[in-house]
Amino acid sequence: MSKIALVTDSTAYLPDEFVQQHEITVVPLSVNFGSVTRREGVDLGTREFFDMLPTVKELPSTSQPAVGEFVQAFERLTASHDSVIGMFLSAGLSGTYNAALTAANMVDGDITIIDSRLTSHFLASMVREAVAMRDAGNSKEEIVARMQHMIENRGAYFIVDSLEHLHRGGRISGVSALVGSLLQVKPILYVTPEGKLDALEKVRTRKKALDRVLELFREDKAKHAGQPIRLAVVYTNNLDDAKEFQGRIRQEFPDVEPDLSELGPVIGTHVGPGILAIVYYFG
Repeated sequence: MSKIALVTDSTAYLPDEFVQQHEITVVPLSVNFGSVTRREGVDLGTREFFDMLPTVKELPSTSQPAVGEFVQAFERLTASHDSVIGMFLSAGLSGTYNAALTAANMVDGDITIIDSRLTSHFLASMVREAVAMRDAGNSKEEIVARMQHMIENRGAYFIVDSLEHLHRGGRISGVSALVGSLLQVKPILYVTPEGKLDALEKVRTRKKALDRVLELFREDKAKHAGQPIRLAVVYTNNLDDAKEFQGRIRQEFPDVEPDLSELGPVIGTHVGPGILAIVYYFG
């Protein structure tokens, strides 16, 4: 049986014990507070970040890992493994995937780089499934095929509490941000098949936005009738809201058991506190 190494980035927000137990290599992204840079999950934790956020004069920025960090990781892993599979947050949201791809082309060895076209809970789910398949003796090709199937059968809808963070981070246009702030519009955002964040609809209240998100999920679920579903309620610093939404999903969809997943510093920088989202995949 070939020895397969698994690599991801810090926006998967995997528990430390899971990472250590299954020997996953995590390459961190960073959050920049002015001239001070902190690495997500290394010297900046989620609770610390959200405690700091209201106190900073300027919103922080984020930065992807350097190509050299990936080169070092890949060189180390190819020396002790037959192949390496790297799964990273969407190339439509960050340059992390392209940095990993550049590094893979600089290192001798069997390295496969996968664009998850999403991040957070979905990226973590990819890693978890890859771990299970690797430990069950599946080949690299079988694992990669499963990852691609997941990517092609996933969905994600987001409701943000404020458009300010997305606007300042360049993730949404100035016009959309202005309209949202003036009219208190709650835009429903989604991740396109290509992995980019875009506005789907604009709804006047948060309640109506949540209603619409579940309606969209119901429509998607009907198209995949009979297939297994994995779904998570994703949130930032608003656990009570997430639990309430989780309970509603359980009530309306008895065959779905939603997980809870909190976003960390890097993604939290761009979406801000108060986000509610559903992220799911079929099959």
